[in-house]
Amino acid sequence: MLKRLYVDNFRCLVDFELNFDSINLFLGNNGAGKSTVFDVLGKLQELITTDKKVESIFPLSDYTRWGNGQGHYFELEFLGNDGNYKYSLEVGKVDSEIKEDNLIFSNSYIHKETLFFNQSPLLNVDLEKVEFYSDDGVKNSSPRYNHSQSIISILKPSSENKKLIWFRERMKRLALIKISPNLITNESSQKNSFLTKKMENFVSWYRYIFADNQNKLSQLTESLQEILDGFVSFKFESISEKTVILKLIFKTEESDQNIEYTFGELSDGQKVLVVLYSLFYGLESQDYTLCIDEPENFLALPEIQPWLFQLYDLCSEGKLQALLISHHPELINYLLASPVGYWFERESNSHAKVKPITNQESKESGLLMSELIARGWLNG
Repeated sequence: MLKRLYVDNFRCLVDFELNFDSINLFLGNNGAGKSTVFDVLGKLQELITTDKKVESIFPLSDYTRWGNGQGHYFELEFLGNDGNYKYSLEVGKVDSEIKEDNLIFSNSYIHKETLFFNQSPLLNVDLEKVEFYSDDGVKNSSPRYNHSQSIISILKPSSENKKLIWFRERMKRLALIKISPNLITNESSQKNSFLTKKMENFVSWYRYIFADNQNKLSQLTESLQEILDGFVSFKFESISEKTVILKLIFKTEESDQNIEYTFGELSDGQKVLVVLYSLFYGLESQDYTLCIDEPENFLALPEIQPWLFQLYDLCSEGKLQALLISHHPELINYLLASPVGYWFERESNSHAKVKPITNQESKESGLLMSELIARGWLNG
């Protein structure tokens, strides 16, 4: 489970820290920094799990405009693998190419990178050297030549670095999502284990998760039969040697004959419901952190409520971790009845501030939390 995030000198986040529970709700006005937290997690995920260069992930435009810092600083903590992981990253910046101690830098570069497991080092990288520690604590050191990529991203798994590789794999299980139903394609030419942020590749991910797992597919189908009026089942139809199209089968009251719709023919709300419930049955009990920006978009209150109740149960049972950004009164009033939420606020041209909030404010005022927010009584 993701336990902690610290960020300094990234956009509006300066000396910024969050501690996470199994489920958290981010609240605040537009521009207060909520989505920026997800952006940070996404960029760290890219750096640690792909071969992308740091200058493409952290461009100069991401630095805090009004600060004096010369780079980004990040810390991440995870609880898992029978211990606690702590990762730190310093990204340096230069406005033009410079040469320092026979090292050439341009734009952004990785200044320092460390990883600890239960306070014991697994990785220690500075400008000159790379130090690896095996699972039993043996240190191996070598000169450093690559300053544009995370060392973790290019490591090959072995019997001696299982703890370190576990951290890299856990970073892949940050699912950062803002559903855009109009961008989701009908077709898939291959299975895909990684979800894109706007869910464009949902059908390919669906194939990866459900095509060969009838138990999960049955659970998803039964759940959607209660939510989507007339829904019967899913099916794939081949349209070429490698490409399939996802269809949904519905029954009608007027006829005994079922009707097939491609995924793209569904309404935006229907697409979002299929995606949201697919996330449950595709990711539960696999140590995922599900980060969704405004999951209620395109949905009516009776549609989001059952999903919200099920999400809360999964998180309470430890089968999933969820971080949600929302402005929806139902999510606000329901989720803040027990877990901790965070209130984000930010004045123009200043850094974001955050404070924990619970339903105690609602109890003391006699008003629903959504009403307190609407009246502006949580500000300040």
